[in-house]
Amino acid sequence: MFCVVSLLACGRPPQTAEESGGRTGVEAYLFDAELRRSGKPTSFRLEVFDADSVIALSGRGYLGKGALRGRLTPDSLICYFPSSNEYVREPILSLLRSGECQFAPIGINLLNLFDQLPDSASLDSTIDIVPNYQDSRRPTFIIYIENCPWQMELTYRTRDRLGWRLDEFVFFDGKDTRLKATCREFKSAATVKPDRFNVRIPDDAFRIIP
Repeated sequence: MFCVVSLLACGRPPQTAEESGGRTGVEAYLFDAELRRSGKPTSFRLEVFDADSVIALSGRGYLGKGALRGRLTPDSLICYFPSSNEYVREPILSLLRSGECQFAPIGINLLNLFDQLPDSASLDSTIDIVPNYQDSRRPTFIIYIENCPWQMELTYRTRDRLGWRLDEFVFFDGKDTRLKATCREFKSAATVKPDRFNVRIPDDAFRIIP
């Protein structure tokens, strides 16, 4: 989720159940999202297809126009924006280090934050987590790094007896960009074509360096 806001490779398809440690299908999320930059809001639907070691991202405006197509792995992000013909292709560490942050945590796997509570996931010691279990059915966590301006707020709920799954997230870059997304639909075993996990970048597309 951090990467989508940071502006937000072609490769292998999603893993089989044996390769992914027993997962029998791709988990699919549909988020109602609002991106606010410099006070200007943009609403869109964000689809997330989680195949354990790779996540496909797909965003579309409410009028059906494509907003983005992306692929997230533990160590990299590629994301294409068809309306502007721009793309991002960056290592995760570069994205986390961008802006005013002079360093990035080496022990963070953003994919794990979809199905693990942050205080039980293996996160780098430089990451601070503030848990809130006041609502035991929807615990919330604030995640940040000291001396870095960005902050994430993640809220979870249990799904289909699978355990905790991400239900809402808010990302603020500390300046003028804020993304909020709330899960509208969740499927524990969605049928997804392998092509969903490939992102094709046109030859004339312009690369964005966050």
